[in-house]
Order: sequence, then structure tokens, then C-alpha cells
Amino acid sequence: MSETLLTQQAKVFEMSEPTPLVKDRTVFDSGGKTIIASSPDDNNRLIAANKNGITKILQLNRLEQEPEVIQTSENLTSLCALSHERFIVSTSKGDAFEYNYKTSRETLLLRTSLPLRDCSIIHNGKTAIFASDDLELSSIDIAQDDSSSDPSKRSKPSQILTLPDQISQLSYSPKINILAITLINGDVLFYSLSSSQPNKVHQLDKCAIANSYPSNSKITPEGEKTSNTNKLDALLDDDVSDLSDDDDDNEETEKITDPEFVEANRVSTRIAWHPTGMWFAVPDRTGSVKIYTLKNYALVDTLPPMSPKKLIDLQFDTANGEYIAAIDTDNKLIVWKWKIGEVRYTRQFKRAQLTNLLWKTNGDSLDIIMGTWMGSVITVSNVAKVLSNKTSDLEEDEDVPTKSTRNGLFVDSDEEDDNVNPNIDTMAEDENGNGNEGLENNNEDDDEGDLFGEGIGSGKRKYHFEDEEEFIDDDDNGGYIERNTSNFHKIKAHKSSNVSNALSMNLQRFKYKPMSPGATPFAGSDRRYLTMNNIGYVSTVRNNGQYSITVSFFDLGRYNEYHFEDLFGYDLCFLNENGTLFGQSKSGQLHYRPHDTLHSTWTKLISLTDGEILTSIAATTHKVVVGSSFGNCTSLNEYGLILSMEKLSPIVLITAHEYRVFIIHYSPFHGISYSLFEQSPTKSIYYQREIPLPITLPQTLSEKNRNADLDYEQFNPTGIKSLFFSLYGDPCVYGADNVLLVLSKWRSNMESRWLPILDTDMEIWKMAGGKENSDVHVWPLGLTYDTLNCVLVKGKKQWPEFPLPLPSEMEVRVPVLVKSKLLQEHKLKLQKDADEREFDRELDDADADGEKEAEKEIEVPVNVAAEEEYIRSKVLSSLLTDTIENDGEMYGNENDILQTLIGTFDKSLLRLFAVACSVQDAEKAFSIVQELKQDRALTAAAKISERAEMMTLMKRINDLRETRFEQQINNI
Repeated sequence: MSETLLTQQAKVFEMSEPTPLVKDRTVFDSGGKTIIASSPDDNNRLIAANKNGITKILQLNRLEQEPEVIQTSENLTSLCALSHERFIVSTSKGDAFEYNYKTSRETLLLRTSLPLRDCSIIHNGKTAIFASDDLELSSIDIAQDDSSSDPSKRSKPSQILTLPDQISQLSYSPKINILAITLINGDVLFYSLSSSQPNKVHQLDKCAIANSYPSNSKITPEGEKTSNTNKLDALLDDDVSDLSDDDDDNEETEKITDPEFVEANRVSTRIAWHPTGMWFAVPDRTGSVKIYTLKNYALVDTLPPMSPKKLIDLQFDTANGEYIAAIDTDNKLIVWKWKIGEVRYTRQFKRAQLTNLLWKTNGDSLDIIMGTWMGSVITVSNVAKVLSNKTSDLEEDEDVPTKSTRNGLFVDSDEEDDNVNPNIDTMAEDENGNGNEGLENNNEDDDEGDLFGEGIGSGKRKYHFEDEEEFIDDDDNGGYIERNTSNFHKIKAHKSSNVSNALSMNLQRFKYKPMSPGATPFAGSDRRYLTMNNIGYVSTVRNNGQYSITVSFFDLGRYNEYHFEDLFGYDLCFLNENGTLFGQSKSGQLHYRPHDTLHSTWTKLISLTDGEILTSIAATTHKVVVGSSFGNCTSLNEYGLILSMEKLSPIVLITAHEYRVFIIHYSPFHGISYSLFEQSPTKSIYYQREIPLPITLPQTLSEKNRNADLDYEQFNPTGIKSLFFSLYGDPCVYGADNVLLVLSKWRSNMESRWLPILDTDMEIWKMAGGKENSDVHVWPLGLTYDTLNCVLVKGKKQWPEFPLPLPSEMEVRVPVLVKSKLLQEHKLKLQKDADEREFDRELDDADADGEKEAEKEIEVPVNVAAEEEYIRSKVLSSLLTDTIENDGEMYGNENDILQTLIGTFDKSLLRLFAVACSVQDAEKAFSIVQELKQDRALTAAAKISERAEMMTLMKRINDLRETRFEQQINNI
């Protein structure tokens, strides 16, 4: 498309739309390079930083007020806003500072020997990433306002990545947690920041402009550097008090004498992210803009340039991402409606030298603000209109109650749900929000491109389930749903034993909600985890009613992280080794997406009655299981073919392993129960059918044993944080009391029992040295033999936020310890050691500090540890024996592990036996001997009793050995 045609398009647009207004405001009278940034929590607050060491905070809605002024570092290279009070500046000297203009506080964050080129704020302002010329990418955690002034509470910077070449610029998408790093050779590297350690997910070679920064000693003004000096000088010698019109070609630009003003320092290589993170734009060396989709990182469109000049900055609009704005080295601003390739606005600023731009939403219009090299800020108002996407205001402002639920005690009262048919699609709208379209048969659409299509202008339907009051679940306790209490308050609190009234209360109080193992709530944020297990985790991000999903893995060598745009608002998920199953609780839609491209995706619509929702789903490599709030359990094969349907008690949570399915039920009449069955081509059997589950609801826990978290209790009324099968196929439950339960002997209904094998609160208490109110919580992932894979969460919230900390391991410890006794012995030990140190005057302070740190963790006495080890080895050997007897060896080393457990079992008993002999307790000692399994352990016990001079006990042990030997002979 020629430049003339593009200009004609822009002029036609200007005739049909209100004319944009251009305003130039001198911010720094002394001039100089000025870059701008907008506050993330205040759209009307603009931060303008000048190269000469002055920064001003402007109130865009109150231009008559004097701006706030703070002195900052000189020679800045980047500016990032943290809040309406705080911002970060990096410099060419290698320093990075955090400033708070309210308190005039300056905090040095980082100092390097080489220049810092760029900075990016990630994880909702919690961490800053810096790029320098030393090929290192450094990160530092940003302190809160109340602690950033205390040097002892500041985080130390850490080098998280070493790049193959010098870094040019950074770009971060908060919606999908991906950092794009542009190198000076033009390569763009994409790193996922969903976990603590960056994970490289893709690389585009020679995608951006190859651009090297000149050294400070070699910098000369651009007017002197170019060979065509006379022509450039003619363009750079006028006043900048006014801006020229497009047709005024005689106006000239003021000459910039700053040595930094060279093309290499002005050109942008930074990619621009779409607000949803599903697309990104890359500036090309020809001045064009290349649009890529995150799906396969494929090029989908190229926006032609207005001139062959290189671009200085490039940004999507922050409202809906419908427009792209760019400025080039010829100081020309161009705005595209990028999906149709149409130029909506263009203007050349003859008297200005631009630095960077940003978008600002002003009511229903979009403005563009630009910084300059002359100390001024240029605003172009009413560049475009904000396209309405019919987004529910509830997603925008969660603190505003709505009339729709004013009369309900809890979210989505049962009366409201009864009037909803989730199978009727009444919310499908076209892309521009122009009303309802014809319904499509989505359950027959197996084409991945149709379901998750990201083509430009594809016109795909988007489902806004949150647009109707019956589709709104206040699962994050954000307060945007007023409680419908009129019906509930009619039930008076009488002191009677009327059972029907009590049951009626329970029926209204419990709300069935979609739940997946390891899922977390939004809780006021824009993202949450849909599911989490040993394989990885699936997260979703919402943005103005639109959702994007990221599937991440712990084994980076086996799997690759991927993203896609969620058009249906999936709120259920299950992750297995081969693929991911998604579900929409209201509509009943399922979608299976394999991790590789060798297998096809499929979509299925599950039949739901009025008021029924899907509550949980599970998928293995062999089958899919779906449960609902009415207790309907549907089994499908791995390709979506329904195999069976049955009616059970209402289902709240499901997990599956191979052909086995583990279901948690909740009924106001029967409480929490569970079912365990196996359905394979050769077997169909119920091992357990709706048996009571020995866990309690969070509301019934005592305040002492309850970690009060109203957000999570609202999101998950049962308090079951995760449900999974162990490595050897045993069902496990991790509930609100933070105790891991495993089901033993589950193949026999009469022998099955739930065994507590780990109290994570106790383990955290021991590691914290007996501190009761610790801010460390355990979030389970899965059980591998004798180790719980988990995530350690620090903070007040008990569930993990973003980024996800690296997984940790916690060894199984049967909860037999008594806190009071351990704490008493720990204090006595500390006092004894303190008394001994008083006599050691030569001990230096460093050693004393190290010893004090080592004593922080509570040590378990030997006899108590032996008892716990004995019962633990007994439990683990029982579980493993049951697996070997019924399933055989699964990994080839089960019998070896079993023999090791038997040896540990006997050794721990011998320690207890020695303690009993030391106090001459013969009866207890003999009771311990009777538990020994190996003959050599009996021999060792006889020797111990002989040393303790307990000859009668020794004789009884020898008699026991002979009896067992005779039994073995008779069994041969």
C-alpha cells in the first residue's frame, strides 16, 4: 500500500471522526531528553523524567495545578512507574534508583559497572528486571512502601539470566507472564516468568532491528555524525514553542546538540504486547510493523510504513488493543486499526524530536501522549474511540455491589440458578458487540483453529458468561455481588430440634462451585490457577471480560509451555501427562487439548438440567470423567465418546489415575463422602461407594486450628486444597486442616482406612523453631512414595500467587509428636547450650550467630523420632505391599524399597527396645520385640537385653526366635 493511499485513508477518517486536538506543554524550561510513564493505578497521573536530573508528576485532569517535583538521577535510560507515588529510573552509568515523590525518598536498587539499557516491572509491581551491557539480566524484589526505607528489609539483586549477546530492550506481558528480550543482533527471546526461574519458551531469530548502542566516548550529535550535514542542519534550527501542521513543510525542527541524540540511541527494538498477550508487534527496519500471534509465534500481518524511517516507539492501545500507534525518527505519528490494516490517524511533528509515547483512556476516547528531546510533552486528544465490548462492569469494579443479588445470602442463590438453562447460549455476541448472532453447533467443532482461532478479523464468537447475574460467582470474595438475604432472614433462629428447618438451612448455606485439584481464587486480582499437580500448572488471566490461559510444566525438558485465548471462560481444568482437559461449569462444554501436535483436540457439550453445573472434571490417558452438582457422573473415552452415565450424591471434586476414579461428594443430609471405582475394558468395580470421608469443613474447625482465609473459604467451601493419587496409585486428600491423608487397603471395603501421614503445620512449626503464627504455608502438588511435592507459600494468603515458587519436597512424617513436650525440651536444650557458651570466652561473634541460626529448628528427641520412624515405615510398607500384591511391580524396584522399609522398621524398634531396657521395663521391651520382623533383629535384641543384665527377657526373646523358626519350617 503506497504512502499516498495511506494518507488518503487517514484524511477520510479525520473527516468522519472528531478532529484530534494537539497540545504541546513545556514541562522543563531547560529542555533536554524527556521520557514519560503513566501511573498503573492512576490514569490521570503522568511521570515525566528529564535527562538533567529533574522529574515532575503531572495531573492530566488538573493541568492548572503545579506539578510535584523531585530531583532524580541524570542520564536516564528508562522510566518505569510502580504506583501513583513511586517510580524506577535506570541510567547510563549503571545505576537503578527507586523514588517516592511523596516522601522524596531515593533508594538505590542496583549498581553495575556498565550502562543499564532497560527496565521492566513484572508480577504486579513486585519485581523489577534490569538489562545491562554485561549480558546479564538482573532482578530485584521491590519492597513495600512501609519497608523500602529500611536497608535491612531490602532484597538483594540477583542475576537470573545470562544472554548470548548484549541486551537491547525488554518487554513484558503481565497477562501471560512472558518477558521478551531483544538482543542487539535482532534476535528476540521469550521467557516465561510463571515460576521463580525464567523458562525460555521460544526464540525468533533476526526478527527485530539489529541495533548496537554506541559507547559514550564515541557519541557525536546526529547532525555532526551524518555525512549530509547541511541537509540535517536545515531541519534542526527552529523554536519548539508551536507545532506545525501537516501541510506546513517550511517549518524546521530545532537542532539538538545532545551527544546522546543519535539514531542508535533512538531506535526502538522493543516488541509491543497486545493487552491480552495473544499478539505482539515488532518494529521493522523499514518502518513497517510486523504482527505476530502467540500461537506458534507466527507472523500474521504486516502494517506498511508511512515513511522508510525506523521506529522510535510502538504501542498497542491499553483499552482493547484495537489500535497500534508508532512514531519514527522523522517524528511522524501513525495510528493503525491493525486488524483491518487501516490508518486512522497520521501527523508529522516538524518542530519536535520525540522520545516515546503512551496511550491514555479518556472516557470513550483514546489519547496519545509523547515525550520530546526539548523538555515538552505533546498530547494528541481524541485519536480514536474506545470500542465497546459489552464487558460486565462487575469484572471492572469488584467492590461495587449490584442489585441482581441483593436478596441472597450467598452468591447465586438456588432460586436464581433454577431459572437458568446453561445449555442455552444467550450471551454469544459478535466481536464488535453489535448484538446476538446465530448460535453455532460448538460441540461438533473439532477444529482447533475454530475454537482457539487467533486469525485477524476472524469474527469468532466470544462467550461472556459473566454478563448475566446467574453466571456470576463471587468466587474471589471481591464484594461485587450483593447478598440476597431476604429469603434467608425469614428463617428465624429458634431453639428447637426441628430437623427439616436445620436441613433447609444447610441446603441454603452450601453452594456448589466448580473446583479442580490445586485451584486458587482470583481474590481481587486478575489471575488465578485453574489446577496444579506434579506435572505442572494451568493459569488463567482475565482482562475486560476476556481470558487467556497458560499451561506450564515443571519438566521443561519434556514439555513446552503454551498459551491460548479462552473464548469460553473455562473454570474447570485437569492436567495429565498427555494433555489438558478444560470445562465450563455453566454451559457444560468440555475441551481437550493435547500437549503435542500429534493428537487432535476435541470439544464436547455435556447435557445439564436447569440449575445444574459441572463441579469437577478429570482426565487420564484412557478416560475422562465429569461430575455435576446434581450428582450426575459421566464417563467418556479419551476421544470424547460417552461410555457410561450414573447418578450419585452431589459431586464436589474428582481426580483420576489410569482407569481409577476418586470422587468427593457433599450432601447436606450425609455430609462429606467419597467413592472409588475402576472402569476398564475388562473390569468395572466399585471399591468404595459413598463412604463418609473423615475430614471437616473449614467452618467447623476451631479458631486455633483454622487458618482463617475468607477468600479461599468463599471460593472452596469444602476446604479440600487438592485431591490426587500417589505414585503407586493410592488416593490422597489434603484438606483444610493441612493434614495429608492416604487411603490404605482401599480395594477392600471392610479393611480400608484413612491414614494421616503428614501434618504440614507441624513440620512448618518445627522448622520455624516453635513459632506459632508462621507466614509459611504448604500447597500440595502430589505424593511420590514418602515425599510430598509441594509449594511453600510465604505471606498471609495460604494459596500460591504469581510467580509460582519453585516446588519443594517435604518428607512424610506421621503426626505423633506432642508440641508442648517438644517445645519444653527445646527450651531446656537452648538454655543448656547458652550456659555452656558462657564459659567459652574465645568463641567469636560470627560463630555464635551461626550456631544460633542452626538451633532455630526444633530437634526431635531420639526416642520420639524412633517411634515416629517405626509407625511411618509400617504405614509405607503396608501401602507398598498392597500395591505389589494387586498390581505387581510398577517401576521394577518396589521389592527393594519394601526390604529397605522392613530394615528401617526393625532398626527403629530396636532403638525403642534399648530405651525400655535402659529403664528396666521388661514388659514394654518384650512387647516391642514381638513387633520385630527379621531374625537378625531378634538376635540384636537378645544381645541388648544381655548387656542390660535382663536375663529373663533374653530367654523370652530366644524362645520367641525358636517358635518363629518352627513356624517357618512347618510352612515349608
